[in-house]
Amino acid sequence: MFTTLATHYHGWGWGPGPWVLFFPLFWLTLIGFVIWRFRRGGPPWRYHETGRSVLDEMYARGEIDADEYRTRRDVLREGQR
Repeated sequence: MFTTLATHYHGWGWGPGPWVLFFPLFWLTLIGFVIWRFRRGGPPWRYHETGRSVLDEMYARGEIDADEYRTRRDVLREGQR
């Protein structure tokens, strides 16, 4: 007649069972993935390459000179308008 809360709630006297581990492991996995992703290289929206960033890299590596850099930069600016 008198039953414990675990027996009444689950129908058995064994407590919550293995499901009690599922939700904490799920959240730890999710939080761990987010931390790993941001430490690995930052947010995915951060590295969107544009024509200007590619042009800047080409100039920094010495593939183009200053005059060609300015000419291509001006063309890119006109395309944005």
